Amino acid sequence: MKQTVRLIAVVFLIFTITACSGIQVSQDFEQGFDFSGLKTFAWKSNENNEWGLTNNDLVDRRIRNAVVNTLKAKQFTQDDSGKPDFLISYELTVEQRINSSNVSGGVSMGRSSHGRAGSIGISTGSQISAYDQGTLLIDVTDVASDKLVWRGVSSQALPDLSDPQRLTDRVNETVEKILSQFPPK
Repeated sequence: MKQTVRLIAVVFLIFTITACSGIQVSQDFEQGFDFSGLKTFAWKSNENNEWGLTNNDLVDRRIRNAVVNTLKAKQFTQDDSGKPDFLISYELTVEQRINSSNVSGGVSMGRSSHGRAGSIGISTGSQISAYDQGTLLIDVTDVASDKLVWRGVSSQALPDLSDPQRLTDRVNETVEKILSQFPPK
């Protein structure tokens, strides 16, 4: 019995840790490309606002700072004056999505002057809610060939991030998780 309780506790802990990770990322890259030669980077030119954000310099700076800090922590060097090995760019899109569920439920417990009471309710009516889904793409372009050689992507439901510090923390966490896959192994 004691071992069963421990096993259930371990399974619950693993489930909780997995569920809390929250940020899902993926990558795509040019197979056969030698990433070991990439040491220095610079931002890809954005003269015509081809990528990045429009009308939100605050979030743009947060994303750029997170990318630069993460790449520097990975021992890459920023080289804006010479000829870098690779160029970095990003794109952020936010789309409104609809979530629907045909079943919902609830449990209530209470106490009154007549004693304790509890109830369980199940509804089979449609539950519809709207949410914002953000997708952040980070691209690496090889300078020598002028070709996209790596792309990291994170797509997630956006929580209410009206607090600037929470937004900065979320951007940093997302960028770090995306770039944890760069260079590919």
